[in-house]
Amino acid sequence: MQSKAAGNRKSSEFERFVVADLDGQVFDVTPEDFVRCPVLTRTDAVYQRLRQFVANELAGRVSRETTMPKHIEYMRRQELLNYCDVSEKGHYKWYPKGVLIRRLILDYAARLAREWGAFEMINPLVIRGDHNLVGELMGEFHERDYRVDGGRGVCYLRYASDPGAFPFMQQVQFTYKQSPLKVYEETACFRNEQEGEVGGLKRVRAFTMTDMHAACASVEEARAEFEGLCLRFAGLMNTIIAGGRWVLGWEGTTAFFEDNRDWLIALGQKMGAPAFFKLMPRMSHYYAIKNEYQFVTEDGANIQVSTVQWDIKDGERFDIGYVDASGQKRPCPVIIHASSFGSIERTLCALLENIARDERQGTPPMLPVWLSPTQVRLLPVSDADVPAAAELCGRLARQEIRADVDDRSDTVGKKIRNAEEEWVPYAIVFGEREMQSQELSIRSRRDGRQRPMRVEAFIDLLKTETRGMPWRPLPLPVFLSQRPTFFG
Repeated sequence: MQSKAAGNRKSSEFERFVVADLDGQVFDVTPEDFVRCPVLTRTDAVYQRLRQFVANELAGRVSRETTMPKHIEYMRRQELLNYCDVSEKGHYKWYPKGVLIRRLILDYAARLAREWGAFEMINPLVIRGDHNLVGELMGEFHERDYRVDGGRGVCYLRYASDPGAFPFMQQVQFTYKQSPLKVYEETACFRNEQEGEVGGLKRVRAFTMTDMHAACASVEEARAEFEGLCLRFAGLMNTIIAGGRWVLGWEGTTAFFEDNRDWLIALGQKMGAPAFFKLMPRMSHYYAIKNEYQFVTEDGANIQVSTVQWDIKDGERFDIGYVDASGQKRPCPVIIHASSFGSIERTLCALLENIARDERQGTPPMLPVWLSPTQVRLLPVSDADVPAAAELCGRLARQEIRADVDDRSDTVGKKIRNAEEEWVPYAIVFGEREMQSQELSIRSRRDGRQRPMRVEAFIDLLKTETRGMPWRPLPLPVFLSQRPTFFG
């Protein structure tokens, strides 16, 4: 495999940079004077994050990393995923607990897309190099493309959902009454990044995208869809992905920004995110404007997660159109591109780096309960207590709670420490007293407190914490004595 020549790619030439605060004020900045922008001198955490993001974009980030990024340490220590020696850098192998987290995030993304009104599809990963329209679309990107040749001509591995989605969408017939046409796809993507650019989960060569598209019959319809998705994704960044530690980046044309300035600034205010705009004199890609939800790590890096994009080219280019009231087919003036979680790899990177920030501030590291591979661990006091602990474990599993049993011949103290090292949200020491009283001693990782609670009340607590979130069963054997070690 090899990448296409860099000379075949278009570059973005930005002519203007704009900072917008949460009060609706707008300031033009330059790479030379952005540090004096009054918005970027504010001490509020959100503006400090914006300052770091703007510095990264305009001045180039000077890495403050002196050790391995924390998310790499976490993903290996928690046995989620790891490098794969038989593949190349930027391709990972996922272990059972990582696979569970990956699938739960995809479950959430698929449900969000269904609630939005999309239908799901699956398209090929291999794109013919002689397909002119797709080749034109792929040629607009700076990213590196994987080239493969099976003896029947050059093909490319998909870099995103669009090359597969658009030829499919042009086959669909829909009227203005059925607009917008909404589709969703989870797809493996490949980008042949340069060696020095690949690192951890921040930038990889193989990843899974959660892509959404809406082919709209009017600009007004597109504005409503664009705004609705922006607000949805802001909610994801606040509650699931970044814990509110994010800022908004925009990229587009100067003309679109000026024509829609009030709407774009107001949209940022609704999302509660100050913003940085990079503006071009003309379109270099298919979008007139796009945003990027940027999580800012403690070491100063930014990680792009979600995005919403305003495409004015591909309706006509791919003959994606609707039938109007007179029965004539017309190209869609706007197609909205969106990705709720971006790539699963970057989402996991942001989650783990956010946990690292919490840990440095004194909060025990842990995943959200709905994403924790083990939500409850039962710690039998003796071997004689294992059967009753297994029975309770089964009862919890029937209530869609992932519970396991540490049946190994260790002391209770060591079992507690092992549960803490695995970030298990709740640990329960289980012995004769608990069996007789039917009251559990619940140890919470979040606050370190231990409290008595009856089984029914504990189940209600777990149900409340995970309400509305996807669930899948335990990814490993219930008994810890039966589990292999994935890292030697």
